[in-house]
Amino acid sequence: MTLTPSDQELLAALARGDKKVFENLFHQYYTALCRFSLNHVRSEEVAEETVQEVFLYIWDKRETLNVTTSLKAYLYAAVRNRSINRMKSEQTKMMVQNAYASDQAESHLQVENELDLPVLQEIVAQGIEHLPGRCRAIYNLSRNAGMTYAEIAEELELSVKTVEAQMGIALKKLKAHLSHHWDKIVTIIVGICQFY
Repeated sequence: MTLTPSDQELLAALARGDKKVFENLFHQYYTALCRFSLNHVRSEEVAEETVQEVFLYIWDKRETLNVTTSLKAYLYAAVRNRSINRMKSEQTKMMVQNAYASDQAESHLQVENELDLPVLQEIVAQGIEHLPGRCRAIYNLSRNAGMTYAEIAEELELSVKTVEAQMGIALKKLKAHLSHHWDKIVTIIVGICQFY
């Protein structure tokens, strides 16, 4: 279909900024174009937005609009192309969102798997294992058995002051041990914080 004289008149009126002509064109084709777009986008809201975008484009570019077919054919082609592009864009967005969700789930599982391996507990356990005998015994009675310093002193036949001093040594040595593994600990903690 070629550009008819009436189409040329319409385009000339649009180029002059004739809002009445534009409104008439909009009302003449809007409903039919929405139905046409709906075949591609499967959503009335998206179809309406698509057609509105086409008309906005026509108004914005009215002075330089290059129409070589009939105005009707131009409108349908513009709506079809924009509808297809919107669907491609939506599909791409969905693919990216699904890929992101999949990556997040995989990362979450990876973090949980790291926690299942008790990496942190293993690091602490190694530190406790390297404590001198008396320090290790006092630390375990305090932290694992939940005994008070007085109870530990009675159990091991030591003074409370000795228990306190040995706990101080144990904590200092554990702190030094953990500092050697700080990078690994921070990585695990940051990984956990991203998902909770």
